[in-house]
Amino acid sequence: MSNLKIKHELQSFYNDFMKDLQTETLKMSPFEAFLEEYVKYMEFPSTPIYVEFYRPNLNVQVDAYSYEEDEKELNLYIIDFDEFMDQPEEITMTALKELANKAKRFFSQYNALPIDPSHDINDLLSLLKNEESVIERLNITVLTNKYYRTNKPIELTIQKNIQLDVEVWDIDRLFQIVSSEQESSTILIDFQDEFNQSFELMKVPQPKSLIENHDTFDCYIGFISAELLAKAYDKWGPKLVERNVRSFLQARGATNKGIRDTLKNESEKDLFVVYNNGISSVARSGNLTPSSNGSHVFNIETLEGWQIVNGGQTTASIHKAYRDGVDLSEVFVQTKLTILHTADSDSSMLAEEEMVAKISKYANTQNKINQSDLLANTKFMSSLEHYSRTVWIPSQDKRKAESKWYFERARGQYMVDLNRRKRGKEQTEFKKEFPKELLLNKVDLAKNFMSWEGFPHVSSKGGEEAFKKFMEQNKSYWKYEKNSENQLKELEDFTSIMFKRLIARVIINRKVQDVVNTLGLKGYKANVVYYSTAMLNKLYGDSINLEEVWNNQSLSDKWDNVIKEIAQTTLEFLRNSAGEQNVTQWAKKEQCWKEFVSECEKQLKYIV
Repeated sequence: MSNLKIKHELQSFYNDFMKDLQTETLKMSPFEAFLEEYVKYMEFPSTPIYVEFYRPNLNVQVDAYSYEEDEKELNLYIIDFDEFMDQPEEITMTALKELANKAKRFFSQYNALPIDPSHDINDLLSLLKNEESVIERLNITVLTNKYYRTNKPIELTIQKNIQLDVEVWDIDRLFQIVSSEQESSTILIDFQDEFNQSFELMKVPQPKSLIENHDTFDCYIGFISAELLAKAYDKWGPKLVERNVRSFLQARGATNKGIRDTLKNESEKDLFVVYNNGISSVARSGNLTPSSNGSHVFNIETLEGWQIVNGGQTTASIHKAYRDGVDLSEVFVQTKLTILHTADSDSSMLAEEEMVAKISKYANTQNKINQSDLLANTKFMSSLEHYSRTVWIPSQDKRKAESKWYFERARGQYMVDLNRRKRGKEQTEFKKEFPKELLLNKVDLAKNFMSWEGFPHVSSKGGEEAFKKFMEQNKSYWKYEKNSENQLKELEDFTSIMFKRLIARVIINRKVQDVVNTLGLKGYKANVVYYSTAMLNKLYGDSINLEEVWNNQSLSDKWDNVIKEIAQTTLEFLRNSAGEQNVTQWAKKEQCWKEFVSECEKQLKYIV
């Protein structure tokens, strides 16, 4: 793809992105809307809490934060958003470093900062000052709608024996996420021509049963030069790991730090192949020629659609060492390559995706895999996707139905689907059938479901925890279990009626969110929404018909005042009951929900 075409497509993506933001700014501030839009692409475990803390005289800034208690990880976010910029302008490393330094100064100086007691930042301060809040890693993320051309790492250091990582999300990174899936299957890498290197792998003999039934794959094992792997990643970047369950994650964390330390240590890096589990990859085809080095040995000259489905963080860590000037010429990485012989039919493509998901799951032994990624290909998720593409929304004016909800099984699926169509009439028709405001991803679906069902503390823990519980609640649609006679029970059919009821829960959550937005909250708006939705169902669920909500595509306005009163009560309860605790962390505990029910159920019950 030419640079001119890439530039044109980036501009088109930017225009659409800013247009979507304009719609969202009717509900919230431009900066908060910008944050929420970026988070959709990033898929972090916990939703960042918007606090908008800025002290220009002290050069200190924190726009949002999140804390991962299990990982002992604090995330601080800096927003660099120019809402009047017609096209992405370039941002320099110096400018990015100064932005990141503002968050670093806050972390280093928070005890000495003059802060208004009513400011939302105080919730973060209570977390930092709590002795039980252990922080081993500080991640500073700069979000910008500018374009970081060099893409070089931003290096900062900090005291207190804390690991500090700086990550940059520019507009081009979002564009890459959307565009890379479209191109990943068509990447053709000629190792010898592009990098003046190739590598050899041994073909694994296939069982006779596979050969007799028309084999669908070939498997090769061996090792690849770390230098060659780094060079390939340097050129193709995210496109090589798009189907990795942890794609687009930076080389951070204890495992990745260990990889980098091993590579930098002259006495240990030669043993990298002993210490590291290597990578698993897939490709659609390639030029693999028999080697003179022995039977079953093949020289890997070219690969089409090469994807690293497990070992993405290993690859990223090797690449970072390569960019830092570490000599990798004598370092090798064990690898497994599977050539998938699948046709272009929908059923073959689905079979391929399921195989990739299983390879990712079973090969992984290094870091936690998101359940939302691993379970994306279950029958339940496939059924949800199917109904979202076939069930029309009832027309409200007696005309024929024109639109549907769009459920994303995979991140960025909507934009990929949109961009497969020609600009102009085809994209306009797609947006009419699947309006952007009716886009729904799997973790938001899970959080909305769990809050309505009376688990707001689970929704408050973030998308991954909510999704895990959501799948457990609905396991009869996808997970085979044994009955008392040790026989596998049949899976239940997930019907269109059940799909409509799931969407109705989403509609109710969004209604509550709209009402809560009128309260002007910043700090823990999401928690108020989850708890208010749960209490609405607990008090008035018998009076709310989910199928009626689906048919009307809304919850009646008669509930507005009820929701507002519940939300205000929720806000007061969360603030008062937390005491010295961080409100957001308190909202994640089941005890918080139990106390809320006990204290507020009677005072909120009244006739609508």
